Order: sequence, then structure tokens, then C-alpha cells
Amino acid sequence: MPILELERISFKYGEKRVLQDVTLTVAKGEFFGILGPNGSGKSTLLNLIDGIRSPCEGEIRLKGIAPGKMRRKDVARLVAVVPQEASWVFPLTVEEVVLMGRTPHLGRLAFESERDLAVARSAMDATDLLPFASRLMETLSGGERQRVLIARALAQEPEVILLDEPTSSLDIAHQIRTLDLIRSLSRSAGLTVVSVTHDMNLAALYCDRIALLEEGRLHSLGRPGEVITESHIEEVYRVNVAVDHHPLTGLPRVSLLGGHSPGQGSRWESGAAPQL
Repeated sequence: MPILELERISFKYGEKRVLQDVTLTVAKGEFFGILGPNGSGKSTLLNLIDGIRSPCEGEIRLKGIAPGKMRRKDVARLVAVVPQEASWVFPLTVEEVVLMGRTPHLGRLAFESERDLAVARSAMDATDLLPFASRLMETLSGGERQRVLIARALAQEPEVILLDEPTSSLDIAHQIRTLDLIRSLSRSAGLTVVSVTHDMNLAALYCDRIALLEEGRLHSLGRPGEVITESHIEEVYRVNVAVDHHPLTGLPRVSLLGGHSPGQGSRWESGAAPQL
């Protein structure tokens, strides 16, 4: 049985439909990517999987159970989320934020145990944050704060991790270290990863399979070489690109050429910049 199943999912904000008839499954230990232009429903799909929102139509199942039928604490033990950004009302240190990942595992009014502290420290070590443990969040750069959110999710010890553009604020070194870490956990510990990203080249390098969304619908689904093609990118993003194969990995590699596809309106003209 797949660990995650989406069956004919549709969702609306008021009268605006943002997802329509999306069906897919994700296997345990799979690194699954979601691509698509701005406004195609990628982040909304993560919210539905986490149970923050409920689909208007269709059904989502985590290990065979709809998230909406589970206690939030049980969902949090199963699924961790790394948002694009987070705000903090109170001054908190890096260690305090990472320890929040242990909350689903604590009893009511219980304090963190030695194991909880060890798990949090291990997550900070894995994300190069141990030297920052006593630093206040407000003193960190955007990339450092993003690493804290990733460490918090790892400290949660989930079976599924949902990543919403996890490397957008990271420098290239930490992009590679973070994605290498997450992929190694998917291989060694069976961690299932669902990641929204705009970076097609990173998606090709790390994802086992990719779903490409277009205006809330599933345009294509498959392995990177099956989804990341010149024709698919032209159809969905309406931009000219060249897609070849990396000489070392053999995976698809996207190069921007600029302009828009003949006979189609550029997304620049509607005020939305195409992001790959």
C-alpha cells in the first residue's frame, strides 16, 4: 500500500478553483517532487496532505486513513512540514525552535527528556546549526532560519516530510547538503519526501518521480526524464528552454533561452514571471 494516496482531489478558495481532479500515489521512501508555475496549486496541495485544509472533492489517505479523520497530534507524528517561511511572536533560540519538533511525542504538560534533547541536537548537527543553538531566531539570515525549520522537521522524526520550496533561501552549498541529507534519510530510513520546488535541475537530480501541475490540474507524472522535457515546459510555462542530458548524471538539464513560445502569450504579459 502506498503511504500517500490522492484520489481525484479538487479544492476551491471561495469560487476560485485551484485544484481539479488530481490523482497520484507516493510510495514509502520515495522522493517525490511537485513542479508548476506560480498559482498552479502546489502549496495548497501540501496543505491538503497535512490536513490543514480538506478537499472539496476526492479523498486523501495517509497510510490508508484520511488526515481529517485523525487527531492533529497523530498527524504531526506522521507528517512534518517545512514551510517557505515562519514568524515568531516571542524571542526564541534556535534550540528552542528545533525542540518544538518533539512536541507531538510529549505527553500533556511533559518536559523534554534526554532523548528529546539528543534528537534535537542531532537534527541541528545534521543541518550545520549546532554553533547557532543559543542564537535568537531574529538574529539569523533567511537561509539560516530555513535550516532551522528543516532541523525542526527532522527532530519530529516523521514518516513523511512536506517541503515547500525548501532551498529557495539557501546558498548552493547548503542546498546540496540539505537535499543530500534528506535523500539519504529517504534511502536509509524510509523517509517519504514530497517537495514543492521551482528548481527543475535540482528536482531532476534528487526526485524519484515528479508531478507537473498546470492551473490546478495534473499535466504530467513520471520520472524526471519523462516530465522535464522541452515540450512539457513550453506547454505549461510558455517559455523557450533547451533540455539536454547532464554529461555526468545523464539526467535532464534545463537551460533558459528567454522569450516565449510561438503562438502563446507569455506569462510575463499577465504579470507573473515564469520560474523554473
